[in-house]
Amino acid sequence: MIRALALVALMSATSCVTVQSVPPLATARMVSDFETYQIHRVGLMPPAGLALTLQQAEHLGAAFMAEFSAATNFEIVRLTARDLEAIPRMEAHLRGRYSPATVSAISRRYRLDALLVPTVTDLQTYPPQRLGVQVDLLSSETGQSLWESSVHLDAAQELVRRSIEVWADTHLGDVSDNTWELTLISPSRFARFAAYQMASLI
Repeated sequence: MIRALALVALMSATSCVTVQSVPPLATARMVSDFETYQIHRVGLMPPAGLALTLQQAEHLGAAFMAEFSAATNFEIVRLTARDLEAIPRMEAHLRGRYSPATVSAISRRYRLDALLVPTVTDLQTYPPQRLGVQVDLLSSETGQSLWESSVHLDAAQELVRRSIEVWADTHLGDVSDNTWELTLISPSRFARFAAYQMASLI
């Protein structure tokens, strides 16, 4: 009888526990006919925008690869600068648009249905970290953006810190009391959090 009462009490306590959701910080929009596109194999372009060091580009590329692979059913193919040496750069952040011919050339070479193009708009890798990123999913057929998302994170802001704390608690393994605080000083984890915010909206 005592064991039964203890079990009931444990079940009642468990039912009161609610799983916190990560406060959304990114925004996104997609074309109205997005569902009509057959997207299976997606090329992940190297991060563009600001002049990034090799280490910064690696952190960002790895973050997008991990989070978009986890959030979608796409087969993500990570492309490097070497893979794109013979193809003109798109540089949409300078030209204001993507070149359909370039998108088509990359897609044909690697048999892609779409390209995922991250562009860094703000970056500070020392505390308090900042990271601004825009990501476009481009159709291989038309070169047009089918989906886009952007986020700007400033670790000095309370909402960002609170969102990171919930994310670390619910999505990172081997969590300790200060895991979320490590994200505030780790560029690779900060990039992973930014990628998670955007990937969760697709």
